[in-house]
Amino acid sequence: MSDFIVKSRKRKDYTQFTARIETDVLDSIRKIVDDNDLVSINEFINDCLKFAIENIKITEDTNDSEKVINK
Repeated sequence: MSDFIVKSRKRKDYTQFTARIETDVLDSIRKIVDDNDLVSINEFINDCLKFAIENIKITEDTNDSEKVINK
């Protein structure tokens, strides 16, 4: 019988937070995680949120055009 080996990994600091996610979006997330053998849904969502935050462009309505505000 093979040995059961558990590897420790660096613990990350998490805060429990509840959010409502549209059913079809969650279904897509689950499919992406399953199809790509990703570590976890939580890790995938965190990666998506980090990407979105790092690449966000916020626009402000002006009379004739939109002004991009980078945070």
